[in-house]
Amino acid sequence: MPVRFELELGEAKLGPPGTVPIPRRNLRALRYTRTLQDHLSKHGHRSYEMFIDDRDSVQVPADGAAHEYGYSSQWVTCYGADGNLSAFDPYVYRSDEFSLLQVALTRGSGKSKQTVEAGWQEYRDVYGDWVPHLFVFYTTNGYSESGDNKGGYNRDVDGWVQYSNVVYPEAISSPNSTRGGAQFIMQIKYQLYKGNWWFCCNGRWIGYYPASLFSAGGLRNQAEKVAFYGEIVDSGADKTSSWTDMGSGYWPDRRWTWSAYMSNLRYQSKTDGSMSRYSGSTWESNPDEYGIEDHFDNEGSWGSYCWVGGPGGG
Repeated sequence: MPVRFELELGEAKLGPPGTVPIPRRNLRALRYTRTLQDHLSKHGHRSYEMFIDDRDSVQVPADGAAHEYGYSSQWVTCYGADGNLSAFDPYVYRSDEFSLLQVALTRGSGKSKQTVEAGWQEYRDVYGDWVPHLFVFYTTNGYSESGDNKGGYNRDVDGWVQYSNVVYPEAISSPNSTRGGAQFIMQIKYQLYKGNWWFCCNGRWIGYYPASLFSAGGLRNQAEKVAFYGEIVDSGADKTSSWTDMGSGYWPDRRWTWSAYMSNLRYQSKTDGSMSRYSGSTWESNPDEYGIEDHFDNEGSWGSYCWVGGPGGG
């Protein structure tokens, strides 16, 4: 069952016709211990590109912190992607750490790497609370610089164009999945349509990134890689690894109803909207802390799927 968001609830008050919601954060709940560039960045730290094979790469911090991944990706020319993200409320150990599940569409490498990303994320130092939020993110320069029309989260920087009057980036999802109990999902989709990277959540088209933000060698006309993965950031403030949960905090082998999953994973293979099965390869940054178990050849109702997560602290 899909999660619901704040303005979808019966008692919610919507703005006048033709208006869109604009989130207002409680600035008193945010910590001011980082530079503005670090605050606006995806990871909250300076990072660099680390290659995990002769072609694929992930971002890792350059300042003593750590990023851990239960990661999958497929290199293919594509124009969008969709799937279901298991919607848990993870335990996050420190306020400058986060936990997320997401999709990313990518083209380029180094400072020419460009992405559009989305999913759910819990990140106290960005949102001011300890609950998961819907998020979108983009970079035009390999995460090297954030700012208006360069890259960043949600509405923190210019770039995102809001369309829906109900669902918006930063919205809080509820109810969330219960470990060993009721399960909920967040349905997500990106599609390059008429010059914009449109994003859909739970059947609602909520907004887009103009493709004009991106270069011709980047995401202007297509992507070259789609990735579905879990990620946490470890602040590096402790002698041991962080205890921040990825997904539900349970290992992939616990499965239903304990482990987090991503299901019905597909990519858009043609500009006419045709979708194809996702069949990515997987990688674990630290198998002692977090894992991913793929079933991308599954023919059942979940289609291509994977279990992902772990408790950290390895």
